[in-house]
Amino acid sequence: MSDSNNVFNGFDPSAINPVSGTPGVVKFMGVNGYRTTAYNGDYNNFGPRFGFAWKPFNSEKTVVRGGFGIFYSHPFDAGVPNQATLGFSTNVSITSPDNGLTFPFTLSKGPGNYSLAPLNDSFGAVPVGQTPTTAVTYFDVGRRTGYAEQFNLMIQRELPGSSVIEVSVIGNDGRKLPNSTMAINQIPPWILGPGHSTQAYRPFPQFNGVSIITPDLATSNYYGGVIRFEKRFSHGLNVVTSYTRSKFLDASTEAGTTIGNNNGPYSSYYDRRADYGPSANDIPNRFVFSAVYELPFGSGKAWISQGPAALIVGGWSISTVTTLQSGAPMTAVAQTNSCNCFSTGSLRPNVSGSPNLSNSSVAEWFNTSVFSQPAIYTFGNEGVGIIRAAGLVDTDLSIQRSFKIRERFKLHVRGEFFNATNHTNLGLPNLTYGSPTFGQITSAASNARQIETSLHLDF
Repeated sequence: MSDSNNVFNGFDPSAINPVSGTPGVVKFMGVNGYRTTAYNGDYNNFGPRFGFAWKPFNSEKTVVRGGFGIFYSHPFDAGVPNQATLGFSTNVSITSPDNGLTFPFTLSKGPGNYSLAPLNDSFGAVPVGQTPTTAVTYFDVGRRTGYAEQFNLMIQRELPGSSVIEVSVIGNDGRKLPNSTMAINQIPPWILGPGHSTQAYRPFPQFNGVSIITPDLATSNYYGGVIRFEKRFSHGLNVVTSYTRSKFLDASTEAGTTIGNNNGPYSSYYDRRADYGPSANDIPNRFVFSAVYELPFGSGKAWISQGPAALIVGGWSISTVTTLQSGAPMTAVAQTNSCNCFSTGSLRPNVSGSPNLSNSSVAEWFNTSVFSQPAIYTFGNEGVGIIRAAGLVDTDLSIQRSFKIRERFKLHVRGEFFNATNHTNLGLPNLTYGSPTFGQITSAASNARQIETSLHLDF
């Protein structure tokens, strides 16, 4: 990745800064012989794919299918390239001399004199002991393209009545995935302590922050087993139902809207192992049932096919989608970050036992007594995703009918019931240790029953 005008900054974490005498120098593309690309090219992205379908013993009703492939992510599926443009802009504050009666400048003449800092090795740095003024973000020169190894194996069997059942196993192992921007200017734990917790003891004390943009260090592992039954549409009935049993572990930022809340993908920059655990999207059990049924009444049907009654009861159909799933994992975080180390992420509390309760309530969803504040200058021992949120129970119903009005017109009447059973799906509890409502649920995750009606005219 490069820019035609070299409007890019880099960072050399080992070069000695001429201002502070400590490691860490902001670099600029093409200046004084520095590189002109943000990071090295990744030229070994080989993506083999293999698949097969087999009828065992020449069976006409059983098929075994499988496949494997390596798939690469887009370089910017997380983050954007214009984040590393330190040194190519400035902020200028100009005040009207008479509280707005006279405008401070005109667009034709510009905002007056201002200057950009020189683009050299002293950029943004201050001597150790002075208050830093610059936060550095940059791309790691060794950045690689993220990829996923995906595989599946399925047995499919035809059943009587236009039905089929499938049993499958699937897997998805993600490697070198881009993650959230990571701060690395954290005081090392081997020197952290009383008298060693100030700016001067950070790895790059001349800057108030140093962060790698979307580093390629995230991993994920998903494995699942699926049983699926489908009755294809016949005799007015279509049914699709499935059950999934799975496990999803990662040390990454989940894309899009997440079900649980793991409070960020980082805790300590020097201990990434503590960030690996159940993903916020880890749903161990999920059951889905969906069906469409045309009632057997009216013209052309088995029952009440003629007469005035057929006009009343004919043409109706009902459909449903029901979802049952277990709760997502969650991670508590301490309200006060007492490590005093300029940590990469939030501080997690200590845990002395299992937080999950057999008799959870909205007043105490998990056992809050097992959590405690870590000692000063230390990190908590809580793992990722050790708390489970409430599960989901949702049934949606639809009732509809079509009326034929002459040859060219049809009127569709539809009634829809979302969360038809009016089941209360609980939201996430308060996950901040030290908060007065820690462990309490104060909101619902979804709406109460909603009913909608509609008319639709086709012509």
